[in-house]
Amino acid sequence: MSTILFLLLTWMTYAVAAAVVLTPIVFLARKRVHWHSWELLCLLFPFFIWVGLDFATGGKSLANLAIEPVILGLTLGVGALARVAMSTRMPEDRAALVAHFGSGWRRR
Repeated sequence: MSTILFLLLTWMTYAVAAAVVLTPIVFLARKRVHWHSWELLCLLFPFFIWVGLDFATGGKSLANLAIEPVILGLTLGVGALARVAMSTRMPEDRAALVAHFGSGWRRR
């Protein structure tokens, strides 16, 4: 039970850090970029990958578990800024793939 509670608290820390960065970006770019509901998965996938790697190594201290989710949440702003920057150069769907997964862009 304590592990689930700790993971939930860690995810909340991650989500709050992401919200602090993403809220102004999404608000200011709302007319330029159309955000899709599937992009909310960016709040889940990086965290689950981080938790999986954490359990695989097992050598994390409490400092790592308190600071790394915040850093991971803050880095979501980089993907959102990349999506906004690319929105004028390529179609929105392709820009979303490039920003979130790093692929999907072909030169013609």
